[in-house]
Amino acid sequence: MCTEQATTLFRKERYAYTSYYYRCVDTGRCFTDNELDDKSLEQVYCQYRKRHGIPSQDEIKEIREQYGLSALTMARILGLGDNQYRLYEEGVIPSESVGKMIGLVRQKVNMLALLNASKEQISVKEYNRLFDMIKSAPAPIVLPVFAPLYSRQSFSEERSGQMISKKITKSNYYKTEDYAIASGFEQQ
Repeated sequence: MCTEQATTLFRKERYAYTSYYYRCVDTGRCFTDNELDDKSLEQVYCQYRKRHGIPSQDEIKEIREQYGLSALTMARILGLGDNQYRLYEEGVIPSESVGKMIGLVRQKVNMLALLNASKEQISVKEYNRLFDMIKSAPAPIVLPVFAPLYSRQSFSEERSGQMISKKITKSNYYKTEDYAIASGFEQQ
């Protein structure tokens, strides 16, 4: 196996990587196979993810598992197509904006914000079930790559709100002042 430094364009940006290939001893011609191509391109994908703050394939799966949700449920909360989150877990690289959004939901306050934004698309019963699952999920073991939009403390001070955990019922489903709004804080 041979190596050489190479560059390539990926999503309109240039990346340097180590190219892996074989050289035929009889003809001197260079060739690759799928495994070597994947090994070379993975370097580019990792650089792109790092440059743009996009979680890795494994991190994307860990984020979903942190909340105990299916890929379909996660996709629906994030406003993605039904199969899209599963595809990201399988290695498809999300756009920069979607990748950053996925990273942000490591923080419960951001995940609850997106759940709240999705409440019109799901039943009250399902909303309450998901709210409880997300709220009771353990904190991530790995420190998140992304900071939440507001920390609980700064958002609380800025809005002078208090954390509440009142469940939504049919009687207060549409009253944002009666339950934790997107940030997880009571509206003032």
